[in-house]
Amino acid sequence: MKSKIWVMLTVVGLAAVSGAQTMPTCATNCLATQLKTSSCDPTDSECICADSTLMNGVADCVLASCTVIEGLAAQNATQTLCKQPVRDRRLVAPIATAVTAAIALAFVSIRSFNCHIQGEYQWADLCAVLAMVFSIPMDVFEFFMMGAGMGRDIWTLTPEQITNVVKYTWVTQVAYIPAIILTKIAIVLFFKRVFPNNTFQILCLGTIVHCFLFMISTTITEILSCIPVEYAWSSWSGTGEGVCYDNTAFWWAHSAINIATDLWILGLPIPLIFRLQLGLKKRIYLILMFSVGIIITVVSIVRFSGLVTYSTSTNPTYNNVMVATYSVIECNLSIVCCCMPATLAFLRRYFPRIFGGSSNRSSNHQSSDNIGCYTIGGSYNVGGNYHIGRATKGSFPPRGIQKTVTHKISYMPKAGDSDAVELIDIEEQKEREH
Repeated sequence: MKSKIWVMLTVVGLAAVSGAQTMPTCATNCLATQLKTSSCDPTDSECICADSTLMNGVADCVLASCTVIEGLAAQNATQTLCKQPVRDRRLVAPIATAVTAAIALAFVSIRSFNCHIQGEYQWADLCAVLAMVFSIPMDVFEFFMMGAGMGRDIWTLTPEQITNVVKYTWVTQVAYIPAIILTKIAIVLFFKRVFPNNTFQILCLGTIVHCFLFMISTTITEILSCIPVEYAWSSWSGTGEGVCYDNTAFWWAHSAINIATDLWILGLPIPLIFRLQLGLKKRIYLILMFSVGIIITVVSIVRFSGLVTYSTSTNPTYNNVMVATYSVIECNLSIVCCCMPATLAFLRRYFPRIFGGSSNRSSNHQSSDNIGCYTIGGSYNVGGNYHIGRATKGSFPPRGIQKTVTHKISYMPKAGDSDAVELIDIEEQKEREH
């Protein structure tokens, strides 16, 4: 009888202080049980909320006695009872998505425009476009996640909202894998065109094979993370039947391998780059390109640390916001990075005064050979001027023939190849010299 009185008092007290909030019966029983050992009155909400020992005891009891949905309802009622602030950061991931996705789309559009003008697509171009295609679902579903409640505390959401957030998260995770890895393949394919060194070519091919196999295996693994597939977004409630592997361990392993691959790709061309004789603008451009790569790697590492926190969180819809944000930034910046060479080619074509000029690339090579009375000069200029007459003072013989031949060859680089052509020419010239 005394226990029933305590329960009734608790229910009345909670109803008085929490208004429309409904405390599940299992949670009310837990609070009544814990209040027996507390000095707080059932109607004194301030005392109840300030008693950490009481609240921890109630939480442990709720976890053991209530279902997941009942536990969330109890948590929501408790937060309202204790007048905890309502937290909301739903706009964080969508804003980052809108900004970085717009930049990535602009870079891919420039690259595609270049290819369209030239009428030729290379494998690196295809990889960049496919990366953007896969990243679009990830970007779009970030907004769906926001609408479903991503960025709010999980206990403030309805079961349907939680299910939708988990489902949309699964979609973004599946799209993230091929999008991020295709950018790595595009970058390595660019390196492969730039440096003709045989050993480097083999390393590039090995890296491409690794990335491709890694992409296929991990994408399939993520899709089949639960059997049946829909159990991936319904298992959170503890209802239904299905089997899932340890998804947390999978993403830890994926992130670790992803970071190691980034570091490998960053370091792959460095020994050969140091051998190139580049101008100031080219050095600045390469520094910027590698700086973006370093930033992407740093974001990947920060994202990995976020995964560690997320794996132990009981409030994933709020705590997972930054992991989702880092994933979007990492993916979109990777697309930007792999499109930077083609973008520079575009800028040099249409803004030659600012970016070094490649709309009409000319090479002037002056050489002079004195053969008896002949002075021959060449500068790659189609056409020739021949002057026959009296030689100038000091020439030999007195009435010599002076011949000046000038050749000028102008050509347009293929889309995305302006940097590759220039670097290859420099590299091949050095190899011939040695």
